[in-house]
Order: sequence, then structure tokens, then C-alpha cells
Amino acid sequence: MPFIRRRGVTAAAAVIAAVMVTATACDSKTDDSRASASSSGRADQKDTGVDTGQDGGGTSIGGFKLPDGIPTDLTGEALRKWRDGGWKDFSSWKSKAEDFANPYIKDFWTPERLAEAKADIPAVPEASSISSGSGGTTKVYAPDGTVKRKAATRVPATYHRYAPPVGKLFFSTPQGSMVCSAAVVTDPAHPGKSNLVWTAGHCVHAGKGGGWYRNIAFVPSFNNGARYGIQQATRNARSSAVSPYGIWWANWATTSQAWISGGAHRATVAYAYDYAVLHVKPEKGRKSLQEMVGSALPVWFGAPAANKAKGLKLRGYPAEAPYDGSKMYDCRGATKRLVLGYSYPSKYPAQYMMGCTMNGGASGGPWYTTHNGRTYLVSNNSLSDRRTYVSGPHLGDNAKQVYLATSRKFK
Repeated sequence: MPFIRRRGVTAAAAVIAAVMVTATACDSKTDDSRASASSSGRADQKDTGVDTGQDGGGTSIGGFKLPDGIPTDLTGEALRKWRDGGWKDFSSWKSKAEDFANPYIKDFWTPERLAEAKADIPAVPEASSISSGSGGTTKVYAPDGTVKRKAATRVPATYHRYAPPVGKLFFSTPQGSMVCSAAVVTDPAHPGKSNLVWTAGHCVHAGKGGGWYRNIAFVPSFNNGARYGIQQATRNARSSAVSPYGIWWANWATTSQAWISGGAHRATVAYAYDYAVLHVKPEKGRKSLQEMVGSALPVWFGAPAANKAKGLKLRGYPAEAPYDGSKMYDCRGATKRLVLGYSYPSKYPAQYMMGCTMNGGASGGPWYTTHNGRTYLVSNNSLSDRRTYVSGPHLGDNAKQVYLATSRKFK
């Protein structure tokens, strides 16, 4: 998850930003994160007034139109070479939206690979100033002031009861195995039978100059009973206690074109569009992910901005000390705006910012809220200073396009 360090405490304080590949999502001590109507893909917009993307929308992603008939699997000799180690060759790293390929490799995620998966911690960029905002250097502003540090709390076990949509994401990068967090979301094309997973863009694609990460797999309710530390959990990765619903391999991913063309391991304006949607398949069986876990979160596009939102919470599996990535944590509280831009005011949508101590590994985890008796995903963990706060992008029309493009590909 990207990280930001504050500089100054004025009403529009500038902060130093850095990016980290991980996810942050937290749960409360109550069962309020379960979507009471999540077994259905319908959002009942007439009753809620909530835009969940169920009513149509464009198929372009940040101006890039997805072509039809995109292959999602390699075949024949190409597939054999990939499985035999070709996936390790990042010399011709594929970047464009249509280049995603994540062929299933049986038993790839061994206990050893799971155990070595870590959060990527980038260098911290130079401090920015609110008084000078020209050129191509992204600055980070807090126009509502800073948030108070708040310690993350552990989500009660079992996770399949208290946080059924949330899990861990594992993937391969040129730097090795990495981890993020993610959550199951509803699919308008398949009501009640969704195979869609929401996470951060930086958890699936390296951004500018890079490409799609590989061997992306989702484990819902990872370490379900919260009984194990990370070493013991990974040693028992195939047990029902650690992966009660199995490991789900991504056969498609969509992120924003803004992230593909501008994302980096430092704060850039692309983090305003730091989100991604995966389509996953089970290693065994034919039931959908939503049917297996019994829950999926509808997505609220155009939810109230951070300075107007009420009752937001976030979850994830933080993996840096003092956390080890084995347990799910929760944060909740007041939110303020975090603004990315070259100057202030900025033309880029403000992020949500909340006091929270979660760090690397929590990236991609869900932000959620209850509205008219139903729980919605409203953002995902994106940036953090690793000790004081976490932020997440506001989901608008671009995010809706990313979501619908993935859904429609698998109609």
C-alpha cells in the first residue's frame, strides 16, 4: 500500500508520499461488514438511490476500449514453457490492458512461496510544498487537516462469519512473491454467483514502465480461525483452517488506464485511480466464489466524499511489523480528504483518509459502509504512512467502467 509521511499541520498540509504493494482492510467486533442482501447481485437502486454499476455504463477504461475476444490463457507449447518457469522472465513485461495473462499453474502456491511473500516498501520521495505545485511532481495535500492516529483492532474469528468477503491476494513480481488484500464484490452479469474480486491497481499492475504481475491468486478468509502465525499458516496453506474455500486463480484483471500509464512506487496522481477488479476461477469445483463464501459486497460508485461520509470502516491483512500478515485487522472512524495533484486545488478526485496503523499487506482491502440497511464497498486501501493513516480512492465513473468491463467480459 502506498505510504505518506505528513509535513506540517496546516488546513492544507503537504505530506510526503510513497507507495507500497500491499493491502489494508479492517473489521469490527460486530458482524456489520456482511452484506445482508449480498447473496443477490441486485443493488435495489430504486430503494437506496445508490449507483452500483448495475444499470449500464461504458466499456472504455480511461479512454482505452477493450477489444473483443481477448485470450486469457496460454495454450499448447507456450503454456508448457510458461509453467516450466517461463513466468519468471520479466524481460518482455506486458503492460497494456489487453495483454493480461495469468495461466493457472497447479500447486504453484506452495507453502514456501506463500511464506516468502512480503510487502514491497519503496523509497520515500522528496517533501512537497503547497506553495509551489508546478511541473510533474505529485504533491499530497490534506485540505481538512490531519487525522488522528488510531490503532487497528483484530477482526474476531472466524473470518467466514465476521468478514466473509475479505481475503489475501498473492502474486509474483520481478522482486519476488508479494501480498495484498482484496474482497469479493457482486457481479451484475451473474446475480448471486459472482466471481469478481476488488483490490488495488498497484496489487495487479506495476504501473508506468512495468506490466501485469503474475500468478495472481486470491484466498478468501485466509487463516480463518486466526489460530496461526504466518509461518504455521503457510505451512498449512491447503488446510481448511487456512484456506477454507480454496485458492482462486485470477483469469482476468482490469485496472484503470491512468494507473497503467502513470502508476509508480512513489506518490503520483495515478493513485487517484488505484483500483482493480479480478475475475477468478476455483482450483476445484464449479460453484462461484460468492456461492462458496456466502457473501459479496455491492460497490457504491459516487458515494459521499471523505469530508461528508459517515460510518466508514476498512479491513485488511497488514504484513509489516508489528503485524505478520496472518491476521485480519479493522479500522473505523472519521474521514478527511487526501488530495493528490501538482498544485492545490487539484483536478484529481480526493481520496478518503482515516487514522489507522495498518501497513504493508493491507493494500487493496475494502473500505465499506452501511446505507439503508445494506453494506457497500466504497473504496480500497491505497496509500499510507505506515503508522498514522490509510487512504483510499473515491470510486467514480472511471471505477465503474473498470468494474463493468470485467463483468461484461464474462457474461
